[in-house]
Amino acid sequence: MGKQPNRHFIVKPSASAQGKGIFITNKFTNVSSLKQSSIVSEYIDNPLLLDGYKFDLRIYVAMTSINPLRLYVYEEGLVRLATVKYSSAIGNLKQNQYTHLTNYSLNKKNAAFQENLDADQDDQGSKQSLTAFRRRLKQMGHDDDLLWSQIEDIIVKTCVSTEHVVNNATEMFVPYKSANCFELLGFDILIDQNLKPWLLEVNLSPALACDSPLDQKIKANCLSDLLSLAGVVKME
Repeated sequence: MGKQPNRHFIVKPSASAQGKGIFITNKFTNVSSLKQSSIVSEYIDNPLLLDGYKFDLRIYVAMTSINPLRLYVYEEGLVRLATVKYSSAIGNLKQNQYTHLTNYSLNKKNAAFQENLDADQDDQGSKQSLTAFRRRLKQMGHDDDLLWSQIEDIIVKTCVSTEHVVNNATEMFVPYKSANCFELLGFDILIDQNLKPWLLEVNLSPALACDSPLDQKIKANCLSDLLSLAGVVKME
């Protein structure tokens, strides 16, 4: 921050959710004075936009084994859009939070939030499907397959980076090798104007609440696949 005084950084409490406690700053004193554990990341100020709005992707990943590492990426997901058109000017984040933050739990409180009322119209509203987004990329002439492979690369490398921690915890708390242990992860990915994906954060036990028909369709199918992967069977 000292070397790049014009660059902004986004600060997030390390154990929070729903956009609580997030702020953007270019002053180191705002970071050094924090009394809680936080994560500081360089703010990506050239995001790819959809109809002028900033957005991020929620990618669902199932981890069914840590040793050996086994991951499954759900092919469907969610696109969460901000509810005020993007401007690179930061200003007061409290006033411009609907421009710079893509958290659904925050943007749904804005009067400009557009509900999705039909799961088959998955390219409408402030929350859309990953399928609709990939379809739109192809229509724009972008290499959708290349982007998806880069996102998968981020997912694999992120999980590998924590493999030793998770493996040690599994050996300590899951003593039986035959035990069925799995985790659903929610990866939040931002795409910039150069079509480069950036990891924003990884959510443990991502929200599966369904506030719309599109939520119901995507999350219910994801959960069904997860239970099948984990070998959970219906008891007669």
